[in-house]
Amino acid sequence: MTWEVIVVYVILIAAVVLFVTDRVRTDIVGMLIISILGLLGILEPKELLQGFSNQALVTIAAMFVLSAALMRSGLVAALGGKLTDLSKGSPLRFLALSLFAVCFMSAFINNTPVVVVFIPAVLTVCSRLGQSPSKFLMPISFASMLGGSATLIGTSSNILVSSLSAEAGYGEIGMFEFTVLGGVIVVVGMLYLILFSQRLLPARTTIASTLSADDVKEYITQVKIGADSHLVGKKFQETPLANAGVRVAELIRGERIQRMEKDNELEEGDILLIRGDLNKILELEREHDIRISTDADAGDARDAEVKRVEMTVFELMVAPDSPLIGRTAQDIRFREDYGVSVFALQRRGRHHQRDITDLELRMGDILLVRGTMEALAKLRSYREFILLEGVHDQVIERHKAPLAMGTILAIVGLAAFGVFPISVLALTGAALMVMMKILTPRDAYRSIDWPVLILIAGMIALGNAMGKTGALDIAAAGLIGTVGQLGPHVTLWIFYFMTAALSLLILNKPAAVLCTPLGILLATQLGVDGKPFIMAVAFAASTAMATPMGYQTNLLVYGPGGYNYKDFVYFGLPLNVLIGVIACWLIPMIWPF
Repeated sequence: MTWEVIVVYVILIAAVVLFVTDRVRTDIVGMLIISILGLLGILEPKELLQGFSNQALVTIAAMFVLSAALMRSGLVAALGGKLTDLSKGSPLRFLALSLFAVCFMSAFINNTPVVVVFIPAVLTVCSRLGQSPSKFLMPISFASMLGGSATLIGTSSNILVSSLSAEAGYGEIGMFEFTVLGGVIVVVGMLYLILFSQRLLPARTTIASTLSADDVKEYITQVKIGADSHLVGKKFQETPLANAGVRVAELIRGERIQRMEKDNELEEGDILLIRGDLNKILELEREHDIRISTDADAGDARDAEVKRVEMTVFELMVAPDSPLIGRTAQDIRFREDYGVSVFALQRRGRHHQRDITDLELRMGDILLVRGTMEALAKLRSYREFILLEGVHDQVIERHKAPLAMGTILAIVGLAAFGVFPISVLALTGAALMVMMKILTPRDAYRSIDWPVLILIAGMIALGNAMGKTGALDIAAAGLIGTVGQLGPHVTLWIFYFMTAALSLLILNKPAAVLCTPLGILLATQLGVDGKPFIMAVAFAASTAMATPMGYQTNLLVYGPGGYNYKDFVYFGLPLNVLIGVIACWLIPMIWPF
């Protein structure tokens, strides 16, 4: 084993660790991979940067633009807004309609913006129906994956696998070549979601969801239990707070947030989220050794001054393409630019109240903010955030919806018949969206998820390094030596679930880039056709449901649904295994060895 092989394996292991621990942004990981491979001379500059010219990368970028144009047309938001009427007050009907709508749309446009639009719509409908959003948001994310797995353009991992297949000499995968198996998986998956989501998923609440919409104009603040307060050590029901004419909505203790219960024992440093009459709140501060906490972004003590202003608390989610990603709350002038004060941040089920000013914002972070009703109205038009209520569709071009839909249908039709390569069609479609003024050039560039592209380019470079140094051959030989004697069918099963496990630990796109060439090499050493292994990678990578980091849409619903890591494992793992069994059973029938 040469030093180059050792270095490549070290880079691979380090990348997996960084993905799992989430200590470094994924695009930074991609750049680090490219930099290290280049500095050590393992790859030449042309090989190193080959990923940036990969047709899959170009196609994915163009599909981001096409998806943004369809969103701008208002079609998706209009459908989401009709869910309440169509459901007729039935939570189960609402769930079924939402799942089918998301699944169908995700088969033809990028599923991330579809889920982005449906999150606030689902929250609004759940509020009206008296249902917990946690019963609906995870199924919405899973439905988007199911739909995306059924076509070439439904998910970027399918586009990547198709490109790698063409490079290996197996040809590109057709637009609807996934659909036979994908259709079976969609039917089984949708039945699972409809039958079990209400039974298996927990009923969770987020911070703002506990505050009644009918009382938004009451003064809302947070108070902190002081060290000398006589409330320390008492149960909530035994304290004057229980009968003070105010409502204690939440208890924040350390990094945990929970609903205030009667038997909760108060501790020094507890922070209580209180709403009610201003004078009664001030009376609590005077009589019970508690103090109104300063906002998390406040610069000094004078910011704690209480003003007689009608305020409300609401939640903002950091959008996937937000320019604020990577910046800290301290660097962002929330009060000056947005008219709100931030006093809590929720990330992947963990509540951060202390030192949040130093945390870099990430996609999917939930900010609990306080502001006036006027500020709330203005925030609807900002692209930096997703207001977690209503349908986020302020900037739309309804009269151009037929043009956007017609362009998407033309691309799908021409690609299905193989008239032009999908990369050329996607680029042409993106250009047409700008020429027809559905998107401005700036909007088109903003719609592209550049960190995803950089990550993919980095993983392509790592894959090239594994092939060039022989690291890929060593991995394939080790796998063949372990299970190869069991035959291609058993090897396919083991390879599928290995790819699925890797997709759950890291993002599905890196897993697709790394496992596709490995699968092709396995097939070559077994002396069988590589197509079954290629399709195994596609379906395993596009249905990574059992962890929040397996798929981008899971990260989007993590905060608004109030989920924790175990929720995804408990509800997603059975579906992941079920899909895997179906895929491994049917793949050899559809694409024989």
